[in-house]
Amino acid sequence: MKSELIGSRDRAKQLLAFDDLSWGKIRPTDIDLSLDFGGKVFIFGELKSGSATLTTGQRLHLQGLVRGLRKGGLIAYAFRANHNTPDNEHDVHVAEAMVQSVYEGDGWKMPPRRMTVLDFMNDIHDRHIGK
Repeated sequence: MKSELIGSRDRAKQLLAFDDLSWGKIRPTDIDLSLDFGGKVFIFGELKSGSATLTTGQRLHLQGLVRGLRKGGLIAYAFRANHNTPDNEHDVHVAEAMVQSVYEGDGWKMPPRRMTVLDFMNDIHDRHIGK
């Protein structure tokens, strides 16, 4: 099933090249999901195919975002989710991906139960914003 929210599929195929943007081992990374609820609760997510894990750079960047926001008195979470979308001809439906680990500022942990990205984000919303 193809998402109706993707405005231009041709543009979405265009990759970002980060050539020349490196300082030692430090280079830019993308974040697959970034959302905030009213500037008070921030959620960042990275999706991986199959059983792939975060790269060291992605893990450090997500941790830094969460710690920085929390240090400033805001609420922030990061998560890694995995999907099993079979090929590039199918859209990855993020809401259905399974959350594998969550970072709240004190280490990556398993989610409290088996949950999809939608379950996880609904839990955060309900806990901090209300139903």
